[in-house]
Amino acid sequence: MNISFFIRTLIITSLGLLHFAAFAAPLPSLAKAYEQIFPIGAAITPGEVMVPQTANFIARQYNIIVAENAMKPQSLNRDGSGLYTFENADKIVDFALAHQIKVRGHALVWHQQAADWMFRGSGPDGYATREELTERLHTYIHDVVTHFKGRVYAWDVVNEAFIPDEKGAQENGWRTSNWYRILGPSYIELAFRFAHEADPDALLFYNDYNTESPRKRAMILELIHTLQDKGIPIHGVGHQSHYSMAYPKDFSGLETTIEEVSKLGLTNQITELDISIHLDSRRPDVEEATPALLKDHAERYKQFFDMALRQRKHISAVLMWGLHDEVSWLRYWPSPRFDAPLLFDGKLRPKPAFWAVIKLAPTIKP
Repeated sequence: MNISFFIRTLIITSLGLLHFAAFAAPLPSLAKAYEQIFPIGAAITPGEVMVPQTANFIARQYNIIVAENAMKPQSLNRDGSGLYTFENADKIVDFALAHQIKVRGHALVWHQQAADWMFRGSGPDGYATREELTERLHTYIHDVVTHFKGRVYAWDVVNEAFIPDEKGAQENGWRTSNWYRILGPSYIELAFRFAHEADPDALLFYNDYNTESPRKRAMILELIHTLQDKGIPIHGVGHQSHYSMAYPKDFSGLETTIEEVSKLGLTNQITELDISIHLDSRRPDVEEATPALLKDHAERYKQFFDMALRQRKHISAVLMWGLHDEVSWLRYWPSPRFDAPLLFDGKLRPKPAFWAVIKLAPTIKP
Protein backbone atom coordinates (compact mmCIF):
# COMPACT_ATOMS: atom_id res chain seq x y z
CA MET A 1 0.00 0.00 0.00
CA ASN A 2 1.17 3.51 -0.76
CA ILE A 3 1.80 4.85 2.76
CA SER A 4 1.52 8.50 1.74
CA PHE A 5 -1.84 7.80 0.08
CA PHE A 6 -2.99 6.02 3.24
CA ILE A 7 -1.95 8.97 5.42
CA ARG A 8 -3.65 11.48 3.12
CA THR A 9 -6.82 9.37 3.11
CA LEU A 10 -6.75 9.14 6.90
CA ILE A 11 -6.32 12.88 7.25
CA ILE A 12 -9.12 13.67 4.77
CA THR A 13 -11.45 11.17 6.45
CA SER A 14 -10.67 12.57 9.89
CA LEU A 15 -11.30 16.11 8.73
CA GLY A 16 -14.56 15.00 7.18
CA LEU A 17 -15.65 13.36 10.42
CA LEU A 18 -14.68 16.46 12.36
CA HIS A 19 -16.69 18.59 9.95
CA PHE A 20 -19.66 16.26 10.27
CA ALA A 21 -19.37 16.26 14.06
CA ALA A 22 -19.28 20.07 14.10
CA PHE A 23 -22.29 20.22 11.78
CA ALA A 24 -24.18 17.62 13.80
CA ALA A 25 -23.44 19.22 17.17
CA PRO A 26 -26.63 20.35 18.91
CA LEU A 27 -27.53 23.96 18.34
CA PRO A 28 -27.32 26.04 21.52
CA SER A 29 -30.71 26.52 23.14
CA LEU A 30 -32.07 30.03 23.51
CA ALA A 31 -34.15 28.85 26.46
CA LYS A 32 -31.11 27.45 28.25
CA ALA A 33 -28.94 30.44 27.42
CA TYR A 34 -31.47 32.88 28.88
CA GLU A 35 -33.07 30.76 31.59
CA GLN A 36 -31.54 32.85 34.38
CA ILE A 37 -32.64 36.09 32.69
CA PHE A 38 -36.15 35.72 31.23
CA PRO A 39 -38.18 33.10 29.33
CA ILE A 40 -37.69 33.25 25.59
CA GLY A 41 -40.08 31.90 22.99
CA ALA A 42 -42.08 32.25 19.80
CA ALA A 43 -45.54 32.34 18.28
CA ILE A 44 -46.39 28.91 16.90
CA THR A 45 -49.17 27.07 15.06
CA PRO A 46 -51.00 23.79 15.78
CA GLY A 47 -49.35 22.20 12.74
CA GLU A 48 -45.89 22.95 14.06
CA VAL A 49 -46.44 20.97 17.26
CA MET A 50 -47.78 18.01 15.24
CA VAL A 51 -44.67 17.64 13.04
CA PRO A 52 -41.80 15.94 14.93
CA GLN A 53 -39.05 18.11 13.43
CA THR A 54 -40.61 21.42 14.38
CA ALA A 55 -42.05 20.10 17.65
CA ASN A 56 -38.61 18.93 18.80
CA PHE A 57 -37.10 22.23 17.67
CA ILE A 58 -39.63 24.24 19.69
CA ALA A 59 -39.14 22.05 22.76
CA ARG A 60 -35.37 22.57 22.64
CA GLN A 61 -35.22 26.26 21.80
CA TYR A 62 -38.06 27.79 23.81
CA ASN A 63 -39.59 27.78 27.29
CA ILE A 64 -42.57 30.03 26.52
CA ILE A 65 -44.93 30.06 23.53
CA VAL A 66 -48.01 31.83 22.25
CA ALA A 67 -50.50 30.72 19.61
CA GLU A 68 -50.14 32.95 16.57
CA ASN A 69 -53.83 32.72 15.61
CA ALA A 70 -55.39 29.61 17.18
CA MET A 71 -56.56 31.35 20.37
CA LYS A 72 -58.15 34.43 18.79
CA PRO A 73 -61.96 34.77 18.87
CA GLN A 74 -62.38 34.08 15.15
CA SER A 75 -60.61 30.74 15.64
CA LEU A 76 -62.34 29.74 18.87
CA ASN A 77 -65.88 31.11 18.56
CA ARG A 78 -66.60 32.16 14.99
CA ASP A 79 -70.04 30.59 14.55
CA GLY A 80 -72.10 31.89 17.43
CA SER A 81 -72.79 31.93 21.14
CA GLY A 82 -71.59 28.77 22.89
CA LEU A 83 -70.11 27.30 19.70
CA TYR A 84 -66.44 26.81 20.52
CA THR A 85 -63.67 25.05 18.64
CA PHE A 86 -60.86 24.43 21.11
CA GLU A 87 -59.16 21.50 19.36
CA ASN A 88 -56.31 23.38 17.66
CA ALA A 89 -55.60 25.62 20.63
CA ASP A 90 -55.61 22.61 22.95
CA LYS A 91 -52.99 20.92 20.78
CA ILE A 92 -50.62 23.82 21.37
CA VAL A 93 -51.36 24.08 25.08
CA ASP A 94 -51.12 20.31 25.70
CA PHE A 95 -47.81 20.16 23.82
CA ALA A 96 -46.42 23.06 25.84
CA LEU A 97 -47.41 21.61 29.18
CA ALA A 98 -45.95 18.22 28.24
CA HIS A 99 -42.61 19.96 27.67
CA GLN A 100 -42.82 22.32 30.67
CA ILE A 101 -43.25 25.36 28.41
CA LYS A 102 -45.24 28.38 29.59
CA VAL A 103 -48.22 29.50 27.50
CA ARG A 104 -49.41 33.05 26.87
CA GLY A 105 -52.99 33.50 25.67
CA HIS A 106 -53.47 35.87 22.72
CA ALA A 107 -55.84 37.69 22.50
CA LEU A 108 -59.23 37.97 24.16
CA VAL A 109 -60.31 41.33 22.67
CA TRP A 110 -59.05 42.68 19.35
CA HIS A 111 -60.58 44.66 16.50
CA GLN A 112 -59.30 42.07 14.00
CA GLN A 113 -60.05 38.33 13.95
CA ALA A 114 -63.01 39.03 16.21
CA ALA A 115 -66.11 36.86 16.45
CA ASP A 116 -68.19 39.14 14.23
CA TRP A 117 -71.52 37.66 15.35
CA MET A 118 -70.98 39.40 18.69
CA PHE A 119 -71.51 42.81 17.09
CA ARG A 120 -74.85 41.95 15.44
CA GLY A 121 -78.02 42.51 17.40
CA SER A 122 -81.13 44.57 18.07
CA GLY A 123 -79.54 48.02 18.14
CA PRO A 124 -79.42 50.72 15.44
CA ASP A 125 -78.43 49.50 11.97
CA GLY A 126 -78.46 45.92 13.17
CA TYR A 127 -75.60 46.32 15.61
CA ALA A 128 -75.66 44.86 19.11
CA THR A 129 -76.83 47.05 21.95
CA ARG A 130 -74.51 47.92 24.80
CA GLU A 131 -76.26 45.35 26.98
CA GLU A 132 -76.04 42.61 24.35
CA LEU A 133 -72.35 43.15 23.68
CA THR A 134 -71.48 43.36 27.37
CA GLU A 135 -73.18 40.03 28.02
CA ARG A 136 -71.46 38.41 25.03
CA LEU A 137 -68.08 39.74 26.11
CA HIS A 138 -68.65 38.41 29.62
CA THR A 139 -69.69 34.99 28.37
CA TYR A 140 -66.85 34.69 25.87
CA ILE A 141 -64.08 35.70 28.27
CA HIS A 142 -65.42 33.53 31.08
CA ASP A 143 -65.82 30.50 28.81
CA VAL A 144 -62.40 30.81 27.15
CA VAL A 145 -60.32 31.76 30.18
CA THR A 146 -62.03 29.08 32.28
CA HIS A 147 -61.33 26.47 29.59
CA PHE A 148 -57.59 27.21 29.80
CA LYS A 149 -57.50 27.98 33.54
CA GLY A 150 -54.36 26.58 35.14
CA ARG A 151 -52.80 25.92 31.73
CA VAL A 152 -52.42 29.43 30.29
CA TYR A 153 -50.53 31.59 32.78
CA ALA A 154 -50.95 35.00 31.10
CA TRP A 155 -53.40 36.65 28.71
CA ASP A 156 -53.29 39.55 26.30
CA VAL A 157 -56.69 40.75 27.44
CA VAL A 158 -56.96 43.70 25.04
CA ASN A 159 -54.89 44.19 21.90
CA GLU A 160 -54.22 47.44 20.00
CA ALA A 161 -56.81 49.82 21.41
CA PHE A 162 -54.84 53.03 20.78
CA ILE A 163 -53.75 54.72 17.53
CA PRO A 164 -52.82 58.32 18.48
CA ASP A 165 -50.19 58.54 15.73
CA GLU A 166 -52.32 57.20 12.87
CA LYS A 167 -54.85 58.62 10.48
CA GLY A 168 -58.22 57.00 10.06
CA ALA A 169 -60.78 55.59 12.45
CA GLN A 170 -59.87 57.07 15.81
CA GLU A 171 -61.33 59.34 18.46
CA ASN A 172 -58.87 61.16 20.72
CA GLY A 173 -56.35 58.42 20.03
CA TRP A 174 -58.77 55.56 20.69
CA ARG A 175 -59.27 53.15 17.81
CA THR A 176 -62.96 53.36 16.90
CA SER A 177 -63.44 49.61 16.63
CA ASN A 178 -66.81 47.95 17.09
CA TRP A 179 -65.86 47.44 20.73
CA TYR A 180 -65.30 51.17 21.16
CA ARG A 181 -68.31 52.27 19.08
CA ILE A 182 -70.74 50.21 21.13
CA LEU A 183 -69.18 50.17 24.60
CA GLY A 184 -66.88 53.19 24.58
CA PRO A 185 -63.59 53.12 26.53
CA SER A 186 -65.20 50.98 29.24
CA TYR A 187 -64.80 47.85 27.12
CA ILE A 188 -61.21 47.57 28.37
CA GLU A 189 -62.26 47.79 32.00
CA LEU A 190 -64.95 45.17 31.40
CA ALA A 191 -62.55 42.81 29.66
CA PHE A 192 -59.99 42.97 32.47
CA ARG A 193 -62.69 42.51 35.13
CA PHE A 194 -64.13 39.47 33.36
CA ALA A 195 -60.71 37.88 32.77
CA HIS A 196 -59.77 38.25 36.44
CA GLU A 197 -63.10 36.78 37.53
CA ALA A 198 -62.53 33.75 35.31
CA ASP A 199 -58.95 33.09 36.47
CA PRO A 200 -57.74 35.14 39.45
CA ASP A 201 -54.26 33.60 39.12
CA ALA A 202 -53.64 34.57 35.49
CA LEU A 203 -51.44 37.54 34.62
CA LEU A 204 -53.36 40.09 32.56
CA PHE A 205 -51.71 42.26 29.90
CA TYR A 206 -52.54 45.15 27.63
CA ASN A 207 -50.71 44.49 24.32
CA ASP A 208 -49.82 46.97 21.55
CA TYR A 209 -47.34 47.92 18.83
CA ASN A 210 -45.25 51.12 18.59
CA THR A 211 -45.17 51.39 22.36
CA GLU A 212 -42.04 53.52 21.95
CA SER A 213 -44.30 56.36 20.74
CA PRO A 214 -44.60 59.11 23.38
CA ARG A 215 -48.29 59.63 22.61
CA LYS A 216 -49.13 55.94 22.75
CA ARG A 217 -47.01 55.60 25.90
CA ALA A 218 -49.06 58.36 27.53
CA MET A 219 -52.33 56.59 26.68
CA ILE A 220 -51.07 53.26 28.00
CA LEU A 221 -49.90 54.82 31.26
CA GLU A 222 -53.24 56.62 31.62
CA LEU A 223 -55.05 53.31 31.09
CA ILE A 224 -52.95 51.67 33.79
CA HIS A 225 -53.70 54.50 36.23
CA THR A 226 -57.43 54.26 35.46
CA LEU A 227 -57.57 50.51 36.03
CA GLN A 228 -55.50 50.73 39.20
CA ASP A 229 -57.63 53.56 40.60
CA LYS A 230 -60.73 51.40 40.06
CA GLY A 231 -59.16 48.31 41.59
CA ILE A 232 -59.20 46.41 38.30
CA PRO A 233 -56.24 44.03 38.02
CA ILE A 234 -53.68 44.64 35.27
CA HIS A 235 -50.29 43.01 35.63
CA GLY A 236 -48.28 43.97 32.59
CA VAL A 237 -47.85 45.56 29.18
CA GLY A 238 -46.98 43.57 26.07
CA HIS A 239 -44.73 45.34 23.58
CA GLN A 240 -45.18 43.81 20.14
CA SER A 241 -41.86 45.17 18.81
CA HIS A 242 -42.37 44.76 15.05
CA TYR A 243 -39.39 46.70 13.77
CA SER A 244 -37.24 47.16 10.66
CA MET A 245 -33.66 47.94 9.72
CA ALA A 246 -34.33 51.69 9.97
CA TYR A 247 -37.23 51.99 12.43
CA PRO A 248 -36.85 52.89 15.17
CA LYS A 249 -33.50 54.62 14.96
CA ASP A 250 -32.67 53.08 18.33
CA PHE A 251 -34.61 51.39 21.12
CA SER A 252 -34.42 54.18 23.67
CA GLY A 253 -38.11 55.05 23.25
CA LEU A 254 -39.16 51.49 24.02
CA GLU A 255 -36.76 51.42 26.96
CA THR A 256 -38.38 54.55 28.36
CA THR A 257 -41.84 52.99 28.08
CA ILE A 258 -40.63 49.84 29.83
CA GLU A 259 -39.20 51.91 32.66
CA GLU A 260 -42.36 54.00 33.03
CA VAL A 261 -44.58 50.91 33.09
CA SER A 262 -42.35 49.29 35.71
CA LYS A 263 -42.65 52.37 37.94
CA LEU A 264 -46.38 51.62 38.18
CA GLY A 265 -45.64 48.15 39.51
CA LEU A 266 -46.28 46.25 36.27
CA THR A 267 -44.08 43.84 34.36
CA ASN A 268 -43.22 44.11 30.66
CA GLN A 269 -43.06 41.41 28.00
CA ILE A 270 -41.75 41.58 24.45
CA THR A 271 -44.58 39.68 22.81
CA GLU A 272 -44.16 39.74 19.01
CA LEU A 273 -40.55 40.54 18.17
CA ASP A 274 -39.34 40.56 14.57
CA ILE A 275 -37.04 42.85 12.62
CA SER A 276 -37.74 43.21 8.92
CA ILE A 277 -34.69 43.26 6.66
CA HIS A 278 -36.29 46.18 4.79
CA LEU A 279 -35.71 49.78 5.80
CA ASP A 280 -39.49 50.13 6.09
CA SER A 281 -41.46 46.93 6.68
CA ARG A 282 -44.34 48.31 4.59
CA ARG A 283 -42.16 49.11 1.56
CA PRO A 284 -39.84 46.30 0.45
CA ASP A 285 -36.49 47.50 -0.83
CA VAL A 286 -34.42 44.27 -1.02
CA GLU A 287 -35.11 40.93 -2.69
CA GLU A 288 -32.64 38.69 -0.89
CA ALA A 289 -30.83 38.35 2.39
CA THR A 290 -27.21 38.92 1.42
CA PRO A 291 -24.39 38.11 3.87
CA ALA A 292 -23.80 41.83 4.40
CA LEU A 293 -27.47 42.46 5.11
CA LEU A 294 -27.67 39.51 7.50
CA LYS A 295 -24.68 40.91 9.35
CA ASP A 296 -26.46 44.26 9.75
CA HIS A 297 -29.63 42.41 10.74
CA ALA A 298 -27.69 40.61 13.48
CA GLU A 299 -26.44 43.94 14.76
CA ARG A 300 -30.03 45.21 15.04
CA TYR A 301 -30.98 42.14 17.10
CA LYS A 302 -27.90 42.68 19.24
CA GLN A 303 -28.95 46.27 19.91
CA PHE A 304 -32.44 45.13 20.85
CA PHE A 305 -31.22 42.43 23.24
CA ASP A 306 -28.67 44.83 24.72
CA MET A 307 -31.64 46.99 25.69
CA ALA A 308 -33.64 43.99 26.96
CA LEU A 309 -30.75 42.86 29.11
CA ARG A 310 -30.40 46.32 30.60
CA GLN A 311 -34.09 46.08 31.51
CA ARG A 312 -33.95 42.46 32.64
CA LYS A 313 -35.48 43.31 36.03
CA HIS A 314 -38.53 44.77 34.29
CA ILE A 315 -38.93 42.27 31.41
CA SER A 316 -40.44 38.87 32.20
CA ALA A 317 -40.46 37.30 28.70
CA VAL A 318 -39.31 37.80 25.11
CA LEU A 319 -41.15 36.09 22.24
CA MET A 320 -40.47 36.15 18.49
CA TRP A 321 -43.47 36.41 16.19
CA GLY A 322 -43.03 33.20 14.24
CA LEU A 323 -40.85 30.10 14.25
CA HIS A 324 -38.84 30.82 11.10
CA ASP A 325 -38.69 33.19 8.15
CA GLU A 326 -40.93 31.27 5.76
CA VAL A 327 -43.92 31.38 8.13
CA SER A 328 -43.47 35.01 9.14
CA TRP A 329 -46.49 37.27 8.63
CA LEU A 330 -44.11 39.72 6.96
CA ARG A 331 -43.92 37.37 3.97
CA TYR A 332 -47.52 38.32 3.08
CA TRP A 333 -48.27 41.63 4.89
CA PRO A 334 -49.05 44.22 3.69
CA SER A 335 -48.56 42.32 0.41
CA PRO A 336 -46.66 39.19 -0.69
CA ARG A 337 -42.92 39.84 -0.76
CA PHE A 338 -39.62 38.50 0.51
CA ASP A 339 -38.53 39.14 4.06
CA ALA A 340 -36.28 37.43 6.59
CA PRO A 341 -37.12 38.97 9.96
CA LEU A 342 -36.49 36.12 12.41
CA LEU A 343 -33.58 34.22 13.96
CA PHE A 344 -33.98 31.09 11.80
CA ASP A 345 -34.37 30.61 8.07
CA GLY A 346 -37.02 28.42 6.44
CA LYS A 347 -34.97 25.27 7.08
CA LEU A 348 -34.63 26.10 10.77
CA ARG A 349 -30.99 27.00 10.30
CA PRO A 350 -29.63 29.69 12.62
CA LYS A 351 -28.89 33.04 11.06
CA PRO A 352 -26.26 35.55 12.20
CA ALA A 353 -28.96 37.19 14.34
CA PHE A 354 -29.33 33.95 16.32
CA TRP A 355 -25.63 33.83 17.08
CA ALA A 356 -25.65 37.50 18.06
CA VAL A 357 -28.45 36.84 20.56
CA ILE A 358 -26.77 33.71 21.93
CA LYS A 359 -23.46 35.50 22.32
CA LEU A 360 -25.07 38.12 24.56
CA ALA A 361 -26.33 35.57 27.06
CA PRO A 362 -24.09 35.54 30.14
CA THR A 363 -24.02 31.74 30.28
CA ILE A 364 -24.82 29.00 27.80
CA LYS A 365 -25.73 25.61 29.19
CA PRO A 366 -25.69 22.45 27.05
